[in-house]
This record gives sequence, C-alpha cells and structure tokens, in this order.
Amino acid sequence: MRKDVVIIHYNTPELTTAAIKSLNKTTEGCKVILFDNSDTKPFVNTSDNVEVIDNTKGQVIDFKKWLATFKDKEPSPGNDYGSAKHCYSVQWFKDHRKNPFVLMDADVLLKKDITELWDEDKAFVGHIGCNTKRFGYTVNRVEPWLCFINVRMMRQHGFEYFNPKKMWNLVKKAPDDHYDTGAWFLEEVKRLGLPYTEIDNKAFGIHLRHGSWRKKDDEQWLKENEKLWK
Repeated sequence: MRKDVVIIHYNTPELTTAAIKSLNKTTEGCKVILFDNSDTKPFVNTSDNVEVIDNTKGQVIDFKKWLATFKDKEPSPGNDYGSAKHCYSVQWFKDHRKNPFVLMDADVLLKKDITELWDEDKAFVGHIGCNTKRFGYTVNRVEPWLCFINVRMMRQHGFEYFNPKKMWNLVKKAPDDHYDTGAWFLEEVKRLGLPYTEIDNKAFGIHLRHGSWRKKDDEQWLKENEKLWK
C-alpha cells in the first residue's frame, strides 16, 4: 500500500518542517500531501517526498465564502473556526483522493516507525480521546494528531469525516453535543459497526498539544526535542 501522509498546515512552517523531518527520519517510503491553509506563514517545501496543495488564497477551498453559508454559526474566538476548517480539509481529501492516508498534525514529532498504522482492514487506526474541560462537553473523538483513515472503506459504506450540522461553532448550541475534530467520524464508524483499532499515540510521537496556533513556545519545544527531527 502507498504510505500517504496528509498534513493540514496553518501558519506554523517551523513546526511543519520539523514534523516532516521526523517522519522521514523514522518511516521510509512516505509521500506527504500538505494542504496549506495559511494566511500569514505559508509552508516552504524543501523535501522531495512532499506535494503541496496551495490553498493560501482560497484556490481550493475559499473558507470565507464557505463560512458565509453557515448563517446560524456562533463566534469562534481565537482560531477563526479552525476545527471546522481542519475537518472540512480532511473531508476534501476523502472526496478527492482515492488512497487511504495517515492524518498527521503539523505539531507532531515522531519517535518511531509508523508503518503499522496503515491497515486496510480497519476503518481507522488511532487514539480515541476526549474533550471535556474547555468546551463543557463529554465528546469522544479520534485524536487527529496521528491516525490512519481508510478512504476506501468510507466510500464503500457512504460515511463522512465532517458533519456540518454537528460541528462546533457552525451551528448554535443544540440539545445534543457538538463535535470537534474526529468526533463525527468516530460516531459513524461505531454506528456502522466497522472495525477499528485504538493505538497509543504517545508510543509513536509527541504532540505540542491542542492549539499550536496560539502557542508562544514553539521554538523552545523544537529545541528541546531536536533529537527527534534533526
């Protein structure tokens, strides 16, 4: 199987570059497809195994027009609907690419080979996490920072990664929970009774934690973990 790795990039070129270097250092034969949604700090490619899809000016997804279609949306403080944009970008890959892929966050450094994540017998292979404190909801989700997504299985069973009627901030609060990145995907997998495997993401790498877009310690974090990417 082709080892495609999809990274959604937002204005963190140093982190993304280090993430790709750590991937190339640990796992042979990967093809990185990078979807660049930056508006201030685009990614500059220096690797032969990276394909950049430039969406910095809305060439692929015009997020300004897309967000305008959600008349009932709530304000999204801080990251300008970042979770919704992330989910919709992943959905774009499901709709336009036939190959399964590992979805990898830009603020991840790998510690070992991730080849075992590619498993076409599963709907996904990844860690199930939970957000409760910040948003006030108990919502299970597939942790998006490192997981395998089986595009063929999704198409075969007709389910999606993104549900606009459930996404946080895109609709006003409803009696049911709103969904963050990977939550709707997990619910659909469970509803359909599809096989999946939960792995320990921490065994494969380290994560700068949620909200790298607002972190001020990126440079220090990269320096402390140089052995994983240099």
